[in-house]
Amino acid sequence: MNGLAHILHYFFLVSIGVTLYLVRRSKIPIFNRNIVENCVIFSVAIFLILIYQFYPYAHLTNDIPTNNFLHDLPFDNVISLMFANSLLNGELLEFGDWLGSDRPPLFAGTILFLNATQLPVDQVYLLIGIAVQAILIPVVSEFVAGLSKRKLTIPEKLFLTFIVISTPVFIHNVAFLWPKLFAAIFMIIAVDLLFFQPEKSIRLTILTSISMLLSFLAHGGSGFAILAVALIYIAGIRKKEELYRGFLIAAVFFAGYSPWIFYQKVVQPPGDRLLKWHILGQIDIVPEGVGPLFITKIKEMHFFDIPVRTYQSFHNQILEGFTLLWNAPSFALFTEQSFYRLPLSVGAPLFIAAIFLLFLKDKVYNSLMLIALVNAIVWFALPFKPVWSIHESTYFLPIMIITAGVYGVFNLHSGKLPVMLTLVGFGMANMVIMDWHRMHLYESTHLVPHDLYKMVNITNYDGGTDFDKTKKENILILGSHLTADTDTADFTFSAVNGDAIYYITGPDAIGQTLEVYGDGKRILELTDTKIDEWKRLDVGRYEKLQVRLVDNGKNWGQWSAIAVRK
Repeated sequence: MNGLAHILHYFFLVSIGVTLYLVRRSKIPIFNRNIVENCVIFSVAIFLILIYQFYPYAHLTNDIPTNNFLHDLPFDNVISLMFANSLLNGELLEFGDWLGSDRPPLFAGTILFLNATQLPVDQVYLLIGIAVQAILIPVVSEFVAGLSKRKLTIPEKLFLTFIVISTPVFIHNVAFLWPKLFAAIFMIIAVDLLFFQPEKSIRLTILTSISMLLSFLAHGGSGFAILAVALIYIAGIRKKEELYRGFLIAAVFFAGYSPWIFYQKVVQPPGDRLLKWHILGQIDIVPEGVGPLFITKIKEMHFFDIPVRTYQSFHNQILEGFTLLWNAPSFALFTEQSFYRLPLSVGAPLFIAAIFLLFLKDKVYNSLMLIALVNAIVWFALPFKPVWSIHESTYFLPIMIITAGVYGVFNLHSGKLPVMLTLVGFGMANMVIMDWHRMHLYESTHLVPHDLYKMVNITNYDGGTDFDKTKKENILILGSHLTADTDTADFTFSAVNGDAIYYITGPDAIGQTLEVYGDGKRILELTDTKIDEWKRLDVGRYEKLQVRLVDNGKNWGQWSAIAVRK
């Protein structure tokens, strides 16, 4: 490793050492109870995850997660691996127009720290990454046990484990290896220490701050959760001691975060791409810093922009999620959307159960749901654009809803056995649905005109096609590739009389967006979605279909194309 990698590595070791010391000295149940039992449950969970993840394959590669969930997710699952390898090679990571400083470092540091075998990092990356994210299971288990003020029975722990594993938000992110669940683990611990523990010592306060810090270093989306938690804590301050505790939490947090700020601003500036993207809605790279860009955006705002965007986000994430339960035009489209909408990512039955349990009076349950609600409000209101997808936020919110739902089933419902069996059934349905779609991704797709929409008119089209210049009888190939990958496009066409279209992108799908509208309502949006083999998109039957393809990618492999009937 080069000098910088040594510094980051030792900073990580010191952080882990301090945290472990504080944990050892604490009496907090979430850290000290039922270690052996939790290890057994955790091992069983890991075994089930690995079987689910790898059974169709003869060997292990880091491409497996991307291929499993090709329809929803870009190649973000290997960015932490790329960052770890760049540190080992003494290089500053650059991938496309992204920098290593644009993404939080903790997941990459964890992979390096836990690679005790000293094998090449890419050989152990998947196994270590899946294992550390699955730590969410014992953490949630002990959190629920602490809230319940009793030890959970073995059947209850098995139920909790299965419910967590079977939710799309867990399967997609542990199997895909997106480190947002890693961030959620530390936020769950921070919330438990801050709001649900009677001890208010300096040691516990520092541990709370470190948990928030590690969450933010694991993924920047935790900023939404941290801000929400801070607002709730500030609103509840009644004594000077509580105010001093808040100052100590903030001081430890910023002191711990300063080395990463140094890396972002001095070693590989500017390091603020994600902040500009997800908060300010600025996707393209611009020279302005966050401050000047924020002022510009504020000046462009109208008085009612915030409530309007908040409602749009609520509609996109929650109302539209429930609408998809009944109105998804095809089974395949429903499975694709299961990751992007909050009720579907949690699992609609558990989400609905968590809402209905609000009618049963319980102080702890109401506190959990209040934390979730404030987190949602902050997430919906803060960005300068409506929220379209769950992965634009921290996954602390869905995990908090899952935790509240499980706690409610265990403690607030007298007929909990039927409820548990019902939720297990729906959990099994979740896994079958996701697995059905994953296996169908590997079926060869042949371009055939049967049931395809027929193109009737097109605007702004300049004659592009796919990379292979595919020609098929009775089929039109409309794309962005004319002579080179640097070609761009933004065209729209209308089509009639069909159920599906075909879609394909280059090996690098960055900058590619496909929007599909049925009878004026948007029914599908794919952005930066890697689909490097022709894929049939069953969008349902509409009187008029409108399709827009945008290619802003000018680098290698950045093109896309659509196939419809002549």
